[in-house]
Amino acid sequence: MSEDMNNAVLDEEEGIIELEDEDGNVVRFEFIDAVEHNGVTYYALVPESDEEDGADQFVVLKEQEIDGQSMLATIDSDEEYQEMGEIFLQRFAELAGYDEDEDEAEELQ
Repeated sequence: MSEDMNNAVLDEEEGIIELEDEDGNVVRFEFIDAVEHNGVTYYALVPESDEEDGADQFVVLKEQEIDGQSMLATIDSDEEYQEMGEIFLQRFAELAGYDEDEDEAEELQ
């Protein structure tokens, strides 16, 4: 998990981030959420795929400044990755709960 993901390109209309790894491979991810924690910005991304398998899985990357450039990098610490994964899962659950409450309120009107 030590590969830095360089050259992030965000298509804001589609919510897609293209990342180039250190070997020059371009991987496309769907942007899900971002959160700042302990002064570091973390991103939850879902690998873009035509298959439904893995649709419930996401990747957490963190923003780092390397040689004066802001880049997304993998998280080397298992504890840090676990902590951020739990934070994102909690945020997703809160968002899902908010949407359900909003839908119920609209149905009552």
